[in-house]
Amino acid sequence: MILAASVVAAVLIGLVRGGDLRRLGQLPLQWTAVAVVAFGAQIYLIYFPEAVGQGIASPRVILLILSYLLLLAVAWKNRRLPGVWVMGIGFIANFAVMLLNGGYMPITPEALAQVGHSRNVQSLEMGARVMATKDIVLPRDMTVAWWLADVFVLPPPFPIPSVFSPGDALIAIGACWLLQAAMCHDDRNPQFSNKHGVSDGI
Repeated sequence: MILAASVVAAVLIGLVRGGDLRRLGQLPLQWTAVAVVAFGAQIYLIYFPEAVGQGIASPRVILLILSYLLLLAVAWKNRRLPGVWVMGIGFIANFAVMLLNGGYMPITPEALAQVGHSRNVQSLEMGARVMATKDIVLPRDMTVAWWLADVFVLPPPFPIPSVFSPGDALIAIGACWLLQAAMCHDDRNPQFSNKHGVSDGI
């Protein structure tokens, strides 16, 4: 949710600064098809999950690893574009904490309660999945590298109450930076010149 909010904010700020939305279509992103496959895999993990506790070698965790490796490959390929390296660090942070906690993003019961999402938990047991997310409920003292988990809370009266991780924050910052640079760039900027080309594949 924080990523969607940052994208909307970036576009609005870009328009206020005199940026042009049409320039987003000229972003010289490479390997976009690979990114689509990676995000598609993560959507599958959210809506068609395995039972919790299947182990590190489960098909779910293997798919998670592959999806993040693809995202990191895309970030590396586009690392010269503004903000992409920040997004790459965010991907690494999220990947690390999920891998260390069985392939799920830990979130505390208190954080869920603060944003009113306790009803989305499948059961009251620790380690239970939060529906339609990649989260599991874990108290801080049971979470490996808890500082990388969903620790930031935007409770009501924020319009869209949400919980997010440091990695999510970095991804949102990087995306905002990239969109701002794309909408408001100088046409002479070599990072956005046509010589890089736009590639939808490998």
